[in-house]
Amino acid sequence: MRQIQYRGKVSAGMVYDQKSIIDLFRKVDEDTLLGVMDIKDFFPDKSYFFVLRRINEP
Repeated sequence: MRQIQYRGKVSAGMVYDQKSIIDLFRKVDEDTLLGVMDIKDFFPDKSYFFVLRRINEP
């Protein structure tokens, strides 16, 4: 994990050692992260967006 500037803002980035993939994360609220996956080798002009939500179980 490291800080990476993405679209003008600093985000948490997960950089993989053996793959040209970077996953970037930004906090939306206490239970939600917005994620972006950039894969440079296969899809250089596309980003994949996803949402991670914490489930608070009793």
